[in-house]
Amino acid sequence: MQERLEALTSTLYAQVRDAGPTHGYDSEGYLRPKAHPANISTVYLGDVAKTLLKVVQGVSTPIMEKKPGFDEQTWIFTCHSGDVSIRIESYSYWGFGLLTRCYANTITMQGPLEERARFVFDLVSSLSHKPWEFSRRSKFNSKISNIEDNQETWLAHIERARTDLNELIETTLLAKGDSEDIEIARNALADDNAPAVLRALSRIEADSIEIEVEDVIPEGQVLRIEGDVPFVDLSSEEE
Repeated sequence: MQERLEALTSTLYAQVRDAGPTHGYDSEGYLRPKAHPANISTVYLGDVAKTLLKVVQGVSTPIMEKKPGFDEQTWIFTCHSGDVSIRIESYSYWGFGLLTRCYANTITMQGPLEERARFVFDLVSSLSHKPWEFSRRSKFNSKISNIEDNQETWLAHIERARTDLNELIETTLLAKGDSEDIEIARNALADDNAPAVLRALSRIEADSIEIEVEDVIPEGQVLRIEGDVPFVDLSSEEE
């Protein structure tokens, strides 16, 4: 399955299950929450894109590369997080776009494979449905891509991210020894909760940091001076 992973780019197709007028864009094309005062038009973002923006840490403000027209759920936006660039396209793939389940998203990411896999892992863990399961399989196969190949690509990214996290747990175990937080990290990985895995490992790292305290004499220290101490009378200068 790992042959589905490309060195620089990931392309995945996702079924949208829920969408609404949750966002808009301003005069410069930046995607904004619905209540933002600078919005000049509405965007139906959809659950896949909304969830991805939530789980990706440090993501930049998305820019609408293709603004929605009469169909507010047809659009393209781009953003980035660290070394990974993200492009999401929303479009209707059957039924003239009359229902939300008529829509799909194409997610394209470029950057380090480890980071791309983590984004996919966190996205799938946070969604209420499996994004590779399409409402109209035959339409997807005929108009977009092969449905089995797409599913294998999703699963390959998830497997890669899980492998990376498990290796991180084992590396921490070898370096710091066994602990309760190692078990917490393993259980979190079993639940596909990557943030909880990283929090547990961070606690181990924090507990292992040794703070060097300089020697301090609680009662203070006496300064010893050899010979006579000269006396200087400054009273005449003050007058």
